[in-house]
Formats: sequence, structure tokens, C-alpha cells
Amino acid sequence: MCCNLLKQKYDFLQLKDIKKIITSVENFLNKEILDTFHKKGAVIGISGGIDSAVMAAICTKSIDPNQVLGIIMPEKESDPKSELLGQKIAQQFKIKTKTLDITSILESFGVYDNKEKIVKEKFSDFNQNCKYRVAVPPKFSNSIGMPFLEILDEKNKIQKFKISTEEFLELTAASSIKHRVRMTMLYYYAEKNNYCVIGTTNRSEFLQGYFVKYGDGGTDIEPLTNFYKSQIYQIGEFLQIPEEILKKDASPDIWSFSTSDEEFFYSVPYHIVDLILYARENNIPKSEIQKISNLSIEQIDNLIQTQNQKQIKSQHMREIPHNCNSIE
Repeated sequence: MCCNLLKQKYDFLQLKDIKKIITSVENFLNKEILDTFHKKGAVIGISGGIDSAVMAAICTKSIDPNQVLGIIMPEKESDPKSELLGQKIAQQFKIKTKTLDITSILESFGVYDNKEKIVKEKFSDFNQNCKYRVAVPPKFSNSIGMPFLEILDEKNKIQKFKISTEEFLELTAASSIKHRVRMTMLYYYAEKNNYCVIGTTNRSEFLQGYFVKYGDGGTDIEPLTNFYKSQIYQIGEFLQIPEEILKKDASPDIWSFSTSDEEFFYSVPYHIVDLILYARENNIPKSEIQKISNLSIEQIDNLIQTQNQKQIKSQHMREIPHNCNSIE
């Protein structure tokens, strides 16, 4: 859907020569791995999503495919389909893989207990047959944009609960441990094999801070940060990524109750996210945005303000640790 909408409306986000672009990324990656980092190969976390699928495919074209290692890291709250899609990508591009269930590691950190404590305080009937997630209201709804908790109960009914800022922070902090454990495992296999850790963050995520510091943002090389999410789908189509992945809603896959990136973070579809990001970066007038999007000026102002705030608040995530340069 995302790609079709862009083809209809947003020509300026269409990649013109995808083959040439991919070759450029391949050359960059080859030079970085072999000449800059002086490593022998690449380790990549394969999640079953579009970004890691595209990056895994490009890795096999950048260096010897036998020197690419894919790590698949499910846990008990992951969507079981993610692991299957990860294996499908590995088989298609002939990537060696290791599958590591990180549930016991997360349990040792108290990840599930800490989150479920909050969930049970909100919904006393919660049990292991229930599922839960944190979501944000749609940007164009009349509701206040405060995150809320959704629980899918035993009867398949959705229960919604308000959560405080403190509860939201604890839920997301615990969930971020999942990303940081995965990063640790990637670096274990990278150092063990003298490989680089290859990141999968795209430009839409990078500019808005939709990654975890020292988690999925903890990598050696990030080849995709010049491509908006919608452009990743274009590259994926060219690389013949499986249809199930191209059509699947992008998801953080950190909650037992499946949620999309739109529901959890952006609150609007990716084609709108990318349009506003591109417009901000290229000084496109609001009147032009309105013509091609059918958004009202008020909606556009709201989206620009939201993106500005996210970019400012996440700036530290795109920087190395700050140093004190003045010693008195």
C-alpha cells in the first residue's frame, strides 16, 4: 500500500535508478568492512521485517556471501511469523544463520515481570492467555496524544487503559532491554568472527529517533540512513524480497499484542511520515504539501511540530557521548 500511494502522489520520493543506487551501497559497504574496519565479514540481525531483509540481501552482494552471518533472536513475546520470515530471507539469499531464543536472558533482567506488574495493576484479570501493547492515538483523531495500554483479554476483547508518564517510561525502558540484548549478541558473534555489525535503521527512523540507543542503534555501519522507509520498500521490490514481507505492516515486535510502527510511534502512515520529513528537509511550502496530500494546513502544522519535537529530543541519539572539553 505504501509504495502504491507514493507512486500515485509523491514522485519526488521515487528512486530513479535503483540498480545504480544499490550498487553504490554495495561498494560503500564493501569498502567500510574490508578497508575501514579491516574486518572479514558482516553480522546482521534478521528480524523478518523489510529493513533487515533489504540489508541482508545487500550484504550478500557486497562481500562474499559465506562471510555474512544472520542472527535471528526471537523471545516469548515475538510474533512467531517473524522468525519464519527471517529464515525465509536467509534461505533466499543463502545466508548462514544462528537462531538464539533470548527469553531466558530477558527473564533474568526482569523484563516481563516489570512490565506485567503494571499491566496487572490496570487489569486484574490479566493472565498468560492475555496479550498487551502500548499504543498512541491516531494523529488526526480528537483524542489527546497520550500513549495508552491495550490488553487483548481471554475473550478476545480489547481493554484500554490510561497510563501515566512514569508507567509509559517503565514499560518502554523494559522493552528497550530486548534491543540491547540483541545488540550484545550481535557483537559477540561479530568479535568472535572478526566481522562488522551492520545496522538496518532507515532515514525515517533515524531522523525521528525511532531506534534504541545502544540497542538497534548500536552498530558499526548504518548503510540505509539516506533512504526513507517508503524507499526501502522500493529497494525491497527490486531485490525481490518476499511478498509477505513487502505487504506486512512494519512493527517493533516488542509487545505480545502485535502493533505496527504507526500505532506505537508515528501515529500516521509511513507515506505521510516520509512526505512531511522530505518536505521539512527540502523546504517545500505547506501549500504544496496540501495539494499533493489532501491534508489540511492545521494537520500539516501539527505533523511538522511533532516531527520537529521528536528530532530535537532524539538529537543525542545520533551523536557520540558528549565530552567535557574545559577543565578548570
